[in-house]
Amino acid sequence: MSVKVKSDKQLARVATNLAIGVVGLVVVRLIAQFLPMIHDAGWIVEDKLTVQAGVVIAIDALLLSVLVRFAIEIRGYLLLRFAAVSSFGNMAASLVCLVITSIAYADFKPVTNAWPDVSGFYLWTFFAIAAAFLVGIVVLIFRDRDSIAAMILRQPVPSCPSKQQADGEESAAAVAGR
Repeated sequence: MSVKVKSDKQLARVATNLAIGVVGLVVVRLIAQFLPMIHDAGWIVEDKLTVQAGVVIAIDALLLSVLVRFAIEIRGYLLLRFAAVSSFGNMAASLVCLVITSIAYADFKPVTNAWPDVSGFYLWTFFAIAAAFLVGIVVLIFRDRDSIAAMILRQPVPSCPSKQQADGEESAAAVAGR
């Protein structure tokens, strides 16, 4: 069995696992939102955070764990499928984690209503996490831009630094007097 066939089967498994996890947890979330006993359970923090909101936050945390597993699995698939451009897997995982961070920020926002003192910390923590993922993606793109361009143009992927990089290193060495 070829690597492409194995990797396509792996992608199908990853997509199926994601679909099962997301659909299952969305159904559980919808059921939990409409159960009268959860709705009538009252408040976790008086007039700020309901039990129903807490249950939805817990289910969303499980959904985020499904997405984290997806990020890990898609990274593995892309590493196998596009071995010449090793950063594809990391970029995809970082993009999924960026989406997870955005979802978590929106879903866990009721916590800041219950405890307003943490709202600044909450905002800057999620900002720092998102910025770290964005910087990581940019670094990966610039690090492997020659390989990505070669793959897009269906040219051989360079195995050594590009001519410009080699010339730049030689110029830097000459200026340094080496």
